Amino acid sequence: MDTESLHRDEDREFLVLPENWDAVLTFLRCATQWRFAGMAGVRTGLDYTAVDVVIRMSDLADPAKVFSQLQTIESGALEAFREQQD
Repeated sequence: MDTESLHRDEDREFLVLPENWDAVLTFLRCATQWRFAGMAGVRTGLDYTAVDVVIRMSDLADPAKVFSQLQTIESGALEAFREQQD
């Protein structure tokens, strides 16, 4: 991805429903916790050991719900990463 595309993506705004806010913040806090596979460095998902630490340190009201929502976000992110590679 070129620098110009990256800056355009950073400038985009999006709506987050209040019931999803904790999951989005948790996902952003886990941004450096991706697992990669193979010589091509394909993302396979988040490192759930690290995700667990982030969730425990975040003092969330419903950690299980946030983890489930996070997995949904992760799935969408993996799909977006695959599309960028194509």
